[in-house]
Amino acid sequence: MLNFLKKNTFTILYTFFLGLMPLLVSSSISYWVITHENDIRYFTVQNWIIVYIFACFTMAFALTPTTFIALLSGYFLSWNAFIPVAITYWIASFLGYKIAQFIDGGRFLTILSEKPKVKHILENLQKDEFKIIIFARLSPVLPFAVTNVLFSFSGTKLRNFLTAGFLGMLPRTILSIWIGTQAKEIRRLIEHPSEGNTSQFLILGLIAGSVLGLGYFVKKAIKT
Repeated sequence: MLNFLKKNTFTILYTFFLGLMPLLVSSSISYWVITHENDIRYFTVQNWIIVYIFACFTMAFALTPTTFIALLSGYFLSWNAFIPVAITYWIASFLGYKIAQFIDGGRFLTILSEKPKVKHILENLQKDEFKIIIFARLSPVLPFAVTNVLFSFSGTKLRNFLTAGFLGMLPRTILSIWIGTQAKEIRRLIEHPSEGNTSQFLILGLIAGSVLGLGYFVKKAIKT
């Protein structure tokens, strides 16, 4: 165990960083958005293009949660935000995967594969990786950037990662944008994003679907 930690110290710290940073950065951005709401309403197309280019990198490096971007987009742009948000998610997924691949260089998977039992489970998981990615992306609570890293470290095929990830993100993206369109004021949206019985029910449904799906494939991989 100590040998594993020593060989993957930077990888583990990077993953921890990705899980922590969204909370810190999004709070700062939230304050700025609340205090500049009127200015944002007058953003031009060029302004929004810059915003989404910036968001590609902030999401890839876990500086902003994906749902946070979708909520704000729905609030300011309504359903016009769907295509730019979807494209931004896709690009951020690609960047997150490639960055993690560059940092790790395959060490994490190589070390795990040294244990026959773990290697067998990983091989079984890879047989259903497309479905697993969909269920992982379905949940609004699983950190976007962390899952990018985990799938990259586990040797997931890039094509499957991008395609299945995009499909899995669609329900939560649509839900987040819809919640944004229903909000009456930006402060309440940021502080209480899942307010309302309908939104809470739908969020719980996505989380439950994700947990059940992932649980099924993990059990299948272990038992096979």
